[in-house]
Amino acid sequence: MQISHPMENHDNLEANPDKVEAAKQHTRKLSVTEAVSVACMGGFGDSFFQPFALFLNAGNQAMALIGTLPQAVGALAQIAGAGLSEKMGKRRPIIALCALMQALCYIPLFWIPFLFPSMGVPVVIVMITLCTSCFNLGGPPWLSMMSDVVPQNIRGSYFARRIRFWMAATIFSMVTSGILLWWFKTKSMAWAGFGILFILAALFRIHSAWLLNHHYDPPFNPKKEDYFSFWDFVKRTRHSNFAKFTFIAASINGITNIAGPFFSVYMIRDLHWNYIQFTFSTISFLVGQFVFISWWGAMCDRHGNRTVLAAACLILPLIPLPWAFIRSFPALMCLQFISGSIWSGFNLAAGNFIMDACTPQKRPRATSYYTVVNSFFSLIAGSIIGAFLAENLPSSYNLGFIHISFLSSLPPIFIISGILRFIPVFFLPNLKEVRETEPITPIQLLWRFTTGEPIFSQIQQLTNLLAGQAKRANGNKNKKT
Repeated sequence: MQISHPMENHDNLEANPDKVEAAKQHTRKLSVTEAVSVACMGGFGDSFFQPFALFLNAGNQAMALIGTLPQAVGALAQIAGAGLSEKMGKRRPIIALCALMQALCYIPLFWIPFLFPSMGVPVVIVMITLCTSCFNLGGPPWLSMMSDVVPQNIRGSYFARRIRFWMAATIFSMVTSGILLWWFKTKSMAWAGFGILFILAALFRIHSAWLLNHHYDPPFNPKKEDYFSFWDFVKRTRHSNFAKFTFIAASINGITNIAGPFFSVYMIRDLHWNYIQFTFSTISFLVGQFVFISWWGAMCDRHGNRTVLAAACLILPLIPLPWAFIRSFPALMCLQFISGSIWSGFNLAAGNFIMDACTPQKRPRATSYYTVVNSFFSLIAGSIIGAFLAENLPSSYNLGFIHISFLSSLPPIFIISGILRFIPVFFLPNLKEVRETEPITPIQLLWRFTTGEPIFSQIQQLTNLLAGQAKRANGNKNKKT
């Protein structure tokens, strides 16, 4: 595929508003294609980090570290990324270089454990941390650049569309990965299967880096007065809407990660799922996101990100509870679909809230601080609290005449995580929507969600699309005749 350069001469380009708008439109299209490459990287690579660690006989503590430590170290890399973009006054070179560096991390991730099996688990933890850090280093510059490229009034719908392409590519790559890995395991060659997956992940990330290098980077001129330290950020929590949002979101993500790192362990070790079942579990989650993300995007644009966040947070505490009692694979697939539908709304609204609440000059640093707080909460919750509970909670309980026996110590952690998720909900009213929107309560929005409006809206969009294509086809036929 050949990529044109509508943004090659930045100095001349900025003097022509039409060319600037054309460059932004071109970048928005490129970003959708780039999302597909990133999705394939994740589907072939990131999604199988934990199964690879389990293949190397990683224990509960190692799995907790894999689920949280990379994000915590990566958060510090985000601060470095924000500082680099502010110092250079450019974002695209940083983003493209970070993508290339991440691609290179996949090679030793497989080969060192293959050559030195005794070092397998520590090496995997280190390489996953480096891989995540490279991704996070380019995160604030990317978010800052794309928020300048995507107009505020279409951010919900645009990023929902971009995420849908990302999800479709992730589903395809994960299905391919699961089948490939399963086949290699039947041949007692699981090592080779993981190696192929990580090589494919590296190749797709290299393609992503090439696409990123062709994005349009609007002028970015942060000033000294735009700088604020992490301590300044923390001190303003009582008065800053964005700081309040950061700590609320971090609380939700942290409590979620008390149980988060152990779902893969529970599926593979306790429920004895094979790699295909594990893959389809993740796919069910992604399909739920794919189906509902466009509707959530429309709700963010129309009713505001705060309302969508609140609506999602009312359901999130209920999601992990059934995992403690249900062992049926089809039932858990349905639960994963529901989980994906809710988390898609939360994640989309959280990302949009960051863009809306911060000025372009402060956005990279604000994003990095947001990630630092989230990652710190997740690290404490997963690696310390979650790992402690996994090692010390019993698997059986006597409640009077009732005896409850779980498969392991993990189901009680799911219950604890679910109950604690209710706590941040009480702080959501302290958040303020940062732009004018059509008012609606979270309960009303959830009612529309449960009545099937997102599904019907997808059907309506598909019907309109097919009708439009048929109309154009008839028009072209009439012209020929």
